[in-house]
Amino acid sequence: MQVVGYADRLSVQPGQTIKFMVSCEHPSYRADIVRLIHGDPNPKGPGFKEELIDSNANGEYTGIHQDLLIGSYASIPSNQLLQMANSFTLQAWIYPTTPVKGSQGILTKWSDSEGIGYGLFIDDDGSLALWLGDQTGRTEKIKTGNPLRKGQWYFVAGVYDATKRTVTLHQQPVSMWPNDDSRTVTKNSVSLSALGTNNKPFLMAGYWEQNENGDHIVRGCFNGKIDRPRLFSKPLSDNDINSLQQGQPPAYFGDSIVAVWDLSKDFSSDIITDVSPNKLHGTLVNMPARGVTGHNWTGKETDYRNAPKEYGAVYFHDDDLEDAQWDVGFTLTIPEGMRSGIYAARLTAGEGEGNEDHIPFFVRPKKGSSTAPIAFLVPTNSYLAYANIHLMSRIEIVESWKAWMGEQININYPSLPHEKYIVNNELHSLYDRHSDGSGVAYSSRLRPILDMRPKVHMPVLELGEGAPHQFAADLHLTDWMENQGYEFDVITDEDLHLEGESLLAPYLVLVTGSHPEYWSEQMLDALETYQGKGGRLMYLGGNGFYWVTSFAPGKNHVIEIRRWRGTEAWEADPGEYHHSTTGEIGGLWRFRGRPPQKLTGVGFSSQGFDYSVPYHSQPDSVNPRASFIFEGVDKGEPIGDFGLVMGGAGGFEVDRADIALGTPTHALVLATATGFSDVYQHVVEEVLISDSKQGGSVNSMVKGDMVYFEGENGGAVFSVGSIAWCGSLSHNNYDNNVSKITDNVLKRFSAEDPIS
Repeated sequence: MQVVGYADRLSVQPGQTIKFMVSCEHPSYRADIVRLIHGDPNPKGPGFKEELIDSNANGEYTGIHQDLLIGSYASIPSNQLLQMANSFTLQAWIYPTTPVKGSQGILTKWSDSEGIGYGLFIDDDGSLALWLGDQTGRTEKIKTGNPLRKGQWYFVAGVYDATKRTVTLHQQPVSMWPNDDSRTVTKNSVSLSALGTNNKPFLMAGYWEQNENGDHIVRGCFNGKIDRPRLFSKPLSDNDINSLQQGQPPAYFGDSIVAVWDLSKDFSSDIITDVSPNKLHGTLVNMPARGVTGHNWTGKETDYRNAPKEYGAVYFHDDDLEDAQWDVGFTLTIPEGMRSGIYAARLTAGEGEGNEDHIPFFVRPKKGSSTAPIAFLVPTNSYLAYANIHLMSRIEIVESWKAWMGEQININYPSLPHEKYIVNNELHSLYDRHSDGSGVAYSSRLRPILDMRPKVHMPVLELGEGAPHQFAADLHLTDWMENQGYEFDVITDEDLHLEGESLLAPYLVLVTGSHPEYWSEQMLDALETYQGKGGRLMYLGGNGFYWVTSFAPGKNHVIEIRRWRGTEAWEADPGEYHHSTTGEIGGLWRFRGRPPQKLTGVGFSSQGFDYSVPYHSQPDSVNPRASFIFEGVDKGEPIGDFGLVMGGAGGFEVDRADIALGTPTHALVLATATGFSDVYQHVVEEVLISDSKQGGSVNSMVKGDMVYFEGENGGAVFSVGSIAWCGSLSHNNYDNNVSKITDNVLKRFSAEDPIS
C-alpha cells in the first residue's frame, strides 16, 4: 500500500473531532472526506458510489512512513534496583510455543545495539540462554545447548555470580517423566566481573534494539506464556533454586528480592503487579492474553476468578497489536449540520496499485437525540472480528475449501495490495491464528483495517471470484434505503454497548446489517428492553447474535472473544473459556440461554461459499397477518433468484426458525431458502454424531427462513435469515421482489400506525 491509515474512533458526533493516522510512501498525499453510498464495484449492480463532502480537512498533507510495531511484551520502568551490575538471579516458569524462531527475550534489561545489560533468553537454537554485557559492549552469551520443547512448561533460572565469574542455567521441564532429555543444568565460567547498565525499561517477552532511524524498539518478542517471573540481587545456590521450584516463597530470600511479579492479579487490566516491597510494577503492551492457565493449573477449576493462583501466566505473541500508535496526519471536526451516515477519509498518493485508501467512520446524531425514525445499527463488532482476515493464507484452510467445492475454486491469495499489506505486516482477525498456532482472542480498531473498506471482496466467496462481505456488503443496504427515500440515522455496536437502550428509544425501527454476529451482554440487554417497549426489529442478515463478545474496560477500542462449542476457526484451550476483560464465559450466546431465535425468530443453521439460492413462499405467507409483506409480489414466484452475493438472496450463512430454541410459537415462517449444495453443512454445534448426512442436499436443517412475528406493546420482528439478502436489493434498478418485500416491511415498521 502506497498510502494507508486508520482513525482514532469509528463513531463520531457533530462537534466532535476525529483524528486520522496515515502512513505514506510518498512525500505527500491527498485527503478528501466522502460520504459512502454503494461500496460494491460489481458492474452487475449500481457500481461504486461516493459523494465528495466540502470540508476543511480536504487537502494535501506531508507523507511519512510509519511502521507497525507488532509483538506483545511487558515494560517495567527503569530503576536503579534493576541495574544489576553485579550478581543476580532471574527465574520464571515459561511455556514456549515457537522455541526455534530466532532469539527471544524472556526477562531482559538488554540493549542489543549496545551489547549492554543482562537478560534471560531463548537462543537461536531454541535453548535457554543468559546474555551478559559490560559497559564497553563486550558480551558473553551462555546457553544450555539443549532445545526447549514446544508447548511444555519449564522452570527456568539464570544465575550470574560476579565474584566467581560463573553462570548457571536451570532448564527443568514441569513433567512427571524424569527422563525428559530437555532437562539440564548448565554451568559455565565467564570473563565478565561486572555488567554495564542502561536506562532502558526492564522487559518481559522481548529485548531492546535500535532501528535504522536510531529509535529503540522492542524486538525478539517471545511466543508463549510466562508465569511468576522473579529477580534476585544475589546468585542463588542450586539448593535455593530447587526450593523455589518446589514452591518456596520468594520472601524466604529476604533482602535479595528485587521484584516478584504476580501475574495472577488484575486480569482485566494491562498492569502487572510486583508484590515485593519495591513495587516495581509494569505495563503490558499490545494486549497479550490474560486469564490463561499457568504451570500449576490442576484442571479442577476452569474460571480463573475462582483459582487465580492457577492462572498466574500471561500469553505473549510476536504478532500481537493493540495500538499502532502512529502520529496524527490530519483531523476533522464534524460540522453541526452534517447528516448521520457512513463516511470515509479518501486518501490518494502516487499511481497504480495501492495508491488509494478509504478510512471509514460513522456520523451519528448527538447523544440523546435522533433525526429519523429508523436507526441502522452498523455491526462494528463484526467488522472488528473480521478485521484483516487472512484465513486464505493458511494452506490447510484453502485445501479444505477445495475439498468441499472441487478444484473449480480459484483462490489466488494474496494478490491485491490490501491483502498483501495484511499478510506482510502480520495483521490478524479473530478468525486467524497467531504465528505459534494459538487463536487470536482480541481485536482493536486502533490499527489499519484493510478489509473494512469499500470495493473489498472476500476472496473465498463465489468459488473464489469473491463477493462483498461485512462493510462493503452493508453498503448494499444503506444505498437501497437512500434510493427508496428513507431517512435514517447510523449508530454503531460500540455506541449501543456504551449507552444501552436509551440509544434505541427514539427510533420506531432498528435495522441490522448483513452479519451482526458479535454482541456484548449490554447490547443484548438493550435490544431486549427496546423490543419489550414496542421497538421494531428488521434483522436483514444471517449468523447474527452468535458469539459472546466483550469490550475491554477502559479500552472500548478492543473486543475479546473466546471460541468454543461453535462453528469456529480455532478453539480456546481447556480452562481458557472465560474472557480476561470481563470474566464472563465465552462461546455462543445459545449456551448461555440466549439463542438468537428468542430475539429474531431465527438462528444460525449453515454456511457455504459456492452459490446462493432463492426463497420460496411457505403456507404462512398467505396468513392475513403477513399480507402487507407480500403486497406487489406475485404469488409463487421465487424470491431473490438473483443478487450480488453469490447469485441469490439466500446464502453464504443462513438461519432457520426453531421453536425448541426459542422461536415464538406465533411466529410465521413466510418463505424458506433450500436446495443448497453439500458445501453447505449443518452447523457443528448441533451435530452430536458425525455422519454423512449433514450437507445441503440431504439435511433438512440446512435452510434459511424468513420470519415475521408481533411483539409486545406494538413491536414486531422481521428476519430474513441470510447474509446474502441485501445483495439482491439493487437488482433490476431496485425493482425486484426482494426490494419490494423489504420496502413493504420498512414502510410499515417506520410508521407511527400500529402493526396490527
